[in-house]
Amino acid sequence: MAFTITPLAGIDFNDTQTVAEQALNGGSVPTFGPAGAEVFGSNGKRMVWAVAGAAITASTTTCSINASTFVATGSAGSYSSPAVAMASGDYGWFSAASV
Repeated sequence: MAFTITPLAGIDFNDTQTVAEQALNGGSVPTFGPAGAEVFGSNGKRMVWAVAGAAITASTTTCSINASTFVATGSAGSYSSPAVAMASGDYGWFSAASV
């Protein structure tokens, strides 16, 4: 069952959650969620919380996100990855133009 996650404030769009950080939280559960959460940034971009399906280079501008699983890949899409490199299984905020 879906539930509301808005309003959300104080989110650091540059922050990612690595697999190692998830292990510190008792398993593979990210501290923010759910995957697929969307918010708008002050830069006018729509931000989506997703998990990297493979290694993604920092600031990749051609990422795609699966609309069902919210798994991101580093190619063939219109999203930008966070400004840090991501390993498979890392979570982060991916941005897309909101217009």
